[in-house]
Parts: sequence; C-alpha cells; structure tokens
Amino acid sequence: MSPAVLVGLTGGLASGKSTVARWLAELGCTVLDADRLVAELYRPGGEGARAVAELFGETFLDAEGAVDRPRVAERVFGDAEARGRLEAVVHPLVRRRFAELSGHAEGIWVYEATLLVEAGRADEFDLVVSVEADPELRLERAVARGLDEDSARARLAAQGDGELRRRRADLILDNDRGLEELRNDVEALHRDLLERLAVRGASLEGGALAGSVLVTGNRHKLDEARRLVGEGLESHALDLPEIQSLDLETVIAAKADAARAAGLGRAVVVEDVALELDAFSGFPGPLVKWMLEALGAVGIARAVHRLGPVDATARCLLCWDDGRRRVLAEGSVRGRITEGPRGDAGFGWDPIFVPERDERTYAEMPERRKDALGHRGLAWRALVAALSRG
Repeated sequence: MSPAVLVGLTGGLASGKSTVARWLAELGCTVLDADRLVAELYRPGGEGARAVAELFGETFLDAEGAVDRPRVAERVFGDAEARGRLEAVVHPLVRRRFAELSGHAEGIWVYEATLLVEAGRADEFDLVVSVEADPELRLERAVARGLDEDSARARLAAQGDGELRRRRADLILDNDRGLEELRNDVEALHRDLLERLAVRGASLEGGALAGSVLVTGNRHKLDEARRLVGEGLESHALDLPEIQSLDLETVIAAKADAARAAGLGRAVVVEDVALELDAFSGFPGPLVKWMLEALGAVGIARAVHRLGPVDATARCLLCWDDGRRRVLAEGSVRGRITEGPRGDAGFGWDPIFVPERDERTYAEMPERRKDALGHRGLAWRALVAALSRG
C-alpha cells in the first residue's frame, strides 16, 4: 500500500482556487476538478444527465442528450429550492465517483470543489484548504473573465458569504495580496504536504516507531496511536507515576524515566495530555485526569460556563526514549468548552472540547477529522517526522 495525502481545495467564484490547483499540479500533485467529474456525469446517457432531465425536463438537455450547463446554471442560481434539489442528486454521484478514483490514490491528491464544505465533504480529506479574497475583488475578476456583472453577483450571492467554508478550513490562502505572495504560500503548502506524505509513508511501513512500545493500559489511546502511526507500534501496561505538577514537561519526564527503568528492552513512548482552561488561568493542565474523575465532563463544562471565558487549549506531549536519546513532540490545539457533553465517540473530555477549526466536539467527529486536527494527531505526526529526520 502506497502512502497518499488527500487535500480538499475550495473557495468561491474567482477566488483563485483554480490558479492554486494549477500550481499544485505543476509541483507534481494529482489534481481532480469537481467540475470535470460533473461534466462526465452530464454527458449523453450519463447519470447526471438523466437526473437533470427528471428534475427540470428534457429541454435542459442539448441535441446530443448532454446537459445544457449554462441553461441549468441560469435556472438554479436564482432559485435556492431548485439548486438544493439539483445538489441533492448530483453531489452523491460526484462523491461516489471521487471515492472510486481516490481509492487508488498515491502521493498528493488535490480535489478542487467550490462547495466542498457546504456539501458536507470536509471529513473526507486530510487537509482542507480554502482560497479567499475580498468579494468586490472577486466580482471584478469574474467580470474581467467575461461574466456579465448581474450573473456574477447572482453566483456570488448563491455561494453565500463563505463563513462556514472559512471556519472548517484547516488552512486559508489569502489572495488579496497578489500572485507572488499567493505563489509563495502555495509553495509553502506543498512543502508541508510533502512532509505529511513522508510521515504517512513512515507510518504505513512501520517506520521509525516499528518495535517501539507505547507504555499505556488505555485501549483507546493505543487504538488511536496505531491509527495514526501504524500497527508496528506495540504496547505495554505499566503503573507509571502521575506526579502532581502543572508543568507538562516535568510530568512526561517522570513517566519516561519510569518507563526506561522498567527494562522493557526497546524504545519506549509515553504520553500525557493537558487541558488548560482560560477560566481557571490554565488549570487543571496535566491534572485534568483528577478533575475529570472528580467532576466528570459535565461538571467541568458547568464550572467553566459559570465563570467564563469558555476558551481552552488541549495539549499532548509525547516522549520517545531508546536509552541513548530522548525525543519530545507536542501537539497543541485551541478551542472552547461546550455547555454540556455532545457526541458518543472518543473518551475522557472529548465530548466537551470543540477545536477552533470545527464546530463539533471531538466526540462528534469522524475519526479521520479528529486525527487530522486533534492535539494527539498533531503530536504523533510530529514525533514520526522528528524520528524520520534522525
């Protein structure tokens, strides 16, 4: 199995996302355009063509039986109900076709789609990138490309203000500053994607963590770690010291010392997490385990909302030690505490923590999304990257 990184690239009309897609293709990425997949579906006899005929009538097909796309666009851009009916039929067809193609993906794959987030597809990707620009600038660009102003305004209005898109994006590329700056951002993105691909490859091969032992008796933590770095990671349950310190580095050092002293004969990995609540000036930090045992997730949420503010930082610190050297890797995510638990997945305080780049708690997210933006996922990827670099 070859490693792959899937990127969802989105942005509104004339935002510059197609320019970004072209540059990524020049840098060696495989780029799939949602419009091209739709064009396949809209060919004579295609599932999309049949769906359009059923929705709006045969007059929306051309003489060959293909969808008359300009006419369909004119029909739906000013009619939210009609647009919704069309999207409800076409989006699942596009999603199925993309799944067929991406199932064989290798390397960096970029999927370009205007309504990627609005169609509920953000969770299918390792990274969601949105290209953004001022609406008036986008209008000028659209008109300069030959679209009449009324049509351009209608399309911009139909696509909404982009708030959901920006909120769900993992990375926003600002295209207000000029092409040179945008190109620099794209090249930086490509370097990041190459690093992610290298980490993914190391994970699939067992890589730097093959044979290492995660010292934990928590099955949830082990399953999550293996999802992130591969099945080559082993585990061993030990009763490690849980020292009473608010300093995460001090806590992890004590755990690593105890794990090495156990004489397991292999490199060990220990983990600790902290939940730093702004309402309590960073408390409980690494002591969150005891706060959770005393109050439960419900009690923590209530206490935070009584005092405010509700912002918090989730941290995960990993320590790998083979007896010759020690490597630390951290993942940190800002977010907020909900008024009460939401979601059935995850463990610990997952049901009350919402990371900044989403509107769901960890416990409400699919595993892929949580792994992509969560503090544990960030820490494990950082550790693999550090060990792979030697």
